[in-house]
Amino acid sequence: MYRILIVDDERDERNVIRFLLNKYNFQLEIDEASNGKEALSQLETQPVDILFTDVKMPFVDGIELATRARELYPNLHIIFFSGHDDFYYAKKAISLRAVEYILKPVKPVEFKNTISTVLQNIKREEKEHELREANSEFLKTHVLYRLINKTPIDLLKNEYPNMNFDFLNHYSSVMLMQFEEPFFDRLPKEEDTFFFYKQIKKMIPNYPCEFINLNPFQILLLFGKTDRNTLHKEIAVKIQKRVYLEYGINCYISVSNEYFSPSELSEIYDELEQNLEDRFFYSDTYIYPIDTSTKESIEYLEQDEHILQKIKSAIQLVDIVTFKQNMKLLFQKYQAKQGLSHIYVRYFFSNLLQSLCQELPHYNKELINKKMESIFSCRHFSGIEKILAHVQDEVIKKLEKKEQSPKHVIHLVQQYITEHYGEDLSLNLLAEKVYLSPSYLSEIFIKETGCGINKYIKNLRMENAKDLLNNTNMKITDICKQLGYHNLSYFVRSFREHFGSSPEKYRQMKKQ
Repeated sequence: MYRILIVDDERDERNVIRFLLNKYNFQLEIDEASNGKEALSQLETQPVDILFTDVKMPFVDGIELATRARELYPNLHIIFFSGHDDFYYAKKAISLRAVEYILKPVKPVEFKNTISTVLQNIKREEKEHELREANSEFLKTHVLYRLINKTPIDLLKNEYPNMNFDFLNHYSSVMLMQFEEPFFDRLPKEEDTFFFYKQIKKMIPNYPCEFINLNPFQILLLFGKTDRNTLHKEIAVKIQKRVYLEYGINCYISVSNEYFSPSELSEIYDELEQNLEDRFFYSDTYIYPIDTSTKESIEYLEQDEHILQKIKSAIQLVDIVTFKQNMKLLFQKYQAKQGLSHIYVRYFFSNLLQSLCQELPHYNKELINKKMESIFSCRHFSGIEKILAHVQDEVIKKLEKKEQSPKHVIHLVQQYITEHYGEDLSLNLLAEKVYLSPSYLSEIFIKETGCGINKYIKNLRMENAKDLLNNTNMKITDICKQLGYHNLSYFVRSFREHFGSSPEKYRQMKKQ
């Protein structure tokens, strides 16, 4: 409701004006003053929209009152009414931009038309002001948006030479709100963007801020300079919880450090987005960046590809313990990883998935591709972990079956012989290694390989002896010891039986 101040030293005149205002049903708050001095005192504490004043009054006349009132309120609407039809007063009224100069006695129709016109003008000016403000806010938002998108500030100043860019210096920190789905689509019909912003501002009345709706998934909050810059993460926690409680949707908030120049804004925004990349690894964390002092410090000596090779090797060797250890190592590594590209993580674990699935016959190409697509659609690392853990369990079941098969037992024995052929080897020793009786091991070894264990050991030693003779200058006595023979004569005889000549003659023939 608009407010009018009636100033006249005669009570009857004031009563007439009040009567007419009520008669014509003008919805106005009505104040009165009996002279200019009293009116000025009121104006200093209570602004009004319309000043309706007599000209000649004691202490401070109407002209002086209007002059002082105009200084206080440049957009004030002034109406003079006077019993003096004097050109001097009329001229003064014009210079003070008075709306009207009404002569006493006041004519009701003229009065009605004047007040109606004034109220229409006030409403029109308000709309124009709102439009200017809206245009100004739109332009500010536009400038901020372009700054974020790396438009140089000098270029913007050239494009908008009449714009005051000082508002950019009012901000010193920003927050980026990120939603996993278009947020404003979730607002109730009776609410809109501005309603939401007002609600947030009510939550943090001591922290002036502005909002930029960047896209359906992102909102940027710009905070003014404050002595309380250490509390911005607490503000973020409040906002995040309020959004979840009110709308049932999670938002992730990245908080910047203080910055000092508008030109830093694009770099700050990039940092905020980079911070939010870490939410891939921390599905239950909503405020970023994460304080590194709270994170577990894990050192890894082996690179990813090396670990992947160890996993593949463990599968081939049916080494379940090593397989589990390296899978666990990878999961631990990426559960606490920060600052790593989630695209790389998806790529790496899709390769691992492919390697695991190849060990499972029921995983055809179509099923493998479907699993890989699931990895690339995971929002958090925990989702990838669940997919891999399921496949890992299937691989372990297959390895456990293999572990019990005779073929696997023979493979373990062959592997041990290959790694220890230079040591004393016997059927009893090898049987102990695989927890079988010597007779049963001998039986299944012959069945699987077509030869006995002793012959297999001898053949392996002879092949290695041949390689050492061909490719080294080692003495034959040293070769004998390296291959696990304690008797040189026995070694020479075994070599002659296998290759048709002694080790010495074999080396000489190869050199010719």
